[in-house]
Amino acid sequence: MMKIFIPVVLLILLVSWTYLNIGKQDGNWIALWNGKDLTGWHTFLGTPYQSKEDDTGNKIIPFGVDHDPLQVIKVVDTDQGKAIRISGVAWGMIYTEKIFQNYHLKLKVKWGEDMHIPRENGPRDSGLLYHGNGEPGSELAYPWMNSQELQIQQGDMGDYWPVGDTEIDIPSVRFKDNYFIYKENADLRTYYLATILKKAVHDSLAKRRVFKALDAEKKYGKWNEIELITMGDSSIHIVNGKVVMRLYNSRKMSDKQPLKSGRIMIQSEGAEVFYKDFYLKNITEIPVEFKK
Repeated sequence: MMKIFIPVVLLILLVSWTYLNIGKQDGNWIALWNGKDLTGWHTFLGTPYQSKEDDTGNKIIPFGVDHDPLQVIKVVDTDQGKAIRISGVAWGMIYTEKIFQNYHLKLKVKWGEDMHIPRENGPRDSGLLYHGNGEPGSELAYPWMNSQELQIQQGDMGDYWPVGDTEIDIPSVRFKDNYFIYKENADLRTYYLATILKKAVHDSLAKRRVFKALDAEKKYGKWNEIELITMGDSSIHIVNGKVVMRLYNSRKMSDKQPLKSGRIMIQSEGAEVFYKDFYLKNITEIPVEFKK
């Protein structure tokens, strides 16, 4: 009886250990994407058209949640394994089911070739959105969610944009016209979606976009490693191991409430792009190598 019982116990323990460690790496890194399908994620897509109305004046209904008839977002094989391909034909996003707070996220991204209206002349564009809150496709953030953005744009990886009802403080200085660039230890300046407040159009970019401190992006055709660290209401944008921006006091613009958690999203924004190797680690402090 004992000879049978011991192997059975060992088998149960082995199965339990395997189950608990699916998707994990050394150092408590957890696979945010399983590398096979879109389990744990949802999609929200607008339409592949520029206009919101057809030729007869009827409203064009967005594809919406988990309805992707054009396979804008799908898992494909690449020369370096499985990846999520985003065609960019329809603007929208893929977003996590779960909400995350205080984490170190890393992923890999590479540009494809296809480009689509209205961004067919470049630069290729996508984005890593974080602290996503509210409904997908809400009016202020359509076709995304209210969130903070780590820009994934060709030549501009690591820049900042606010999306919808959000704002944040970034040490930055003016470097040309109405543009600002990140500079560590400079005075904090608040960035938000100025058009929501009905500011003058010429002022909107100055209030919204912040350029990264340095260009760490690899040339076209190469995989880039993007990292994001969030701790409380602060965050750090990292491109290929280089800190390109530190951000502080993330909050909602409407009521100034701190914005410290939310869903993680990847944008579909007119360009073919591939993502893979999504890993996340929960943290209680900024990793030593990324502290000031």
